[in-house]
Amino acid sequence: MPQIVDLTSAIASKRFAKKPKFRLGLVGTLVVSNFAWLLLFGVAVVSLIGVTRFSAALSKSYLEEKWNSLQNRLAQNRELEERDLRIARLIASQSSDTTDILGLATRISKILDSSNGRQRRFLESAIPEAMLIQTTTRIPASAVIAMAIFESGYGNSSLAKDYNNYFGMKAFDSWTGPRALNMPTRDSGVDTTADFRAYPTLAAGFQGYSQFLLGNERYQKYVGEKSGVKFVSGILAAGYCPDTDYLTNINNIIQKHGLDRLDLALETIVDNNKEAVAKSLPKNETSTAAGAH
Repeated sequence: MPQIVDLTSAIASKRFAKKPKFRLGLVGTLVVSNFAWLLLFGVAVVSLIGVTRFSAALSKSYLEEKWNSLQNRLAQNRELEERDLRIARLIASQSSDTTDILGLATRISKILDSSNGRQRRFLESAIPEAMLIQTTTRIPASAVIAMAIFESGYGNSSLAKDYNNYFGMKAFDSWTGPRALNMPTRDSGVDTTADFRAYPTLAAGFQGYSQFLLGNERYQKYVGEKSGVKFVSGILAAGYCPDTDYLTNINNIIQKHGLDRLDLALETIVDNNKEAVAKSLPKNETSTAAGAH
């Protein structure tokens, strides 16, 4: 017979009421809400400080960049003004008429327009020096400029930037001026080092090059050649440089910038003002060097 179990007492003791939910109450709600507001305020303050500092740094960087840019533009304008003044003085010294001056100015403008950036800046510096050399020594300006470009990479070689040697002129034992010591170079395709001439300024470097050519008998007979390409061809044949591609590179540079037109304009000025040019010729300018490359 099944046993009967009385569950009345167990059922009577079981709790059926739900546990009441936790409530913050008025005080707790105020505390939590105030804490939340303080936290948000703190985050906002920190963010504002960070944004303010970032904005200040950005503004300072922007202003410095603008200031540097302005200073660079002013410096470039001064350089252009000085260049133009030098060219104007050079032309005026030859007592040229208006037609000659306008023709020369047009050719210079076209040469400068054939380049930009670093190349243009180098041409702006080199043209007045080459003009001075042609009008006083009859060495074609196109040859001077083209050789400087080829030898120095538009003034970008270490010899040019650090020592104002734009023509790769070595300093042999007979050279008594400053030297750039143990500079890397190539002789007949072999990597080596050598001493090179050093000059204080770009103008001195160009003048040193013209004096070197005038001081060597093997090159003197080509002075007065009206074509820059023919002049370079002549001094190469006389032993200036063994590089078989030298003349081709010079010709390409002259054609690229139209430098031969500068030769023609200057030649006209020189022919029309021979007396003024004769008075401006340098005297006793000889070089102590025996070779360039």
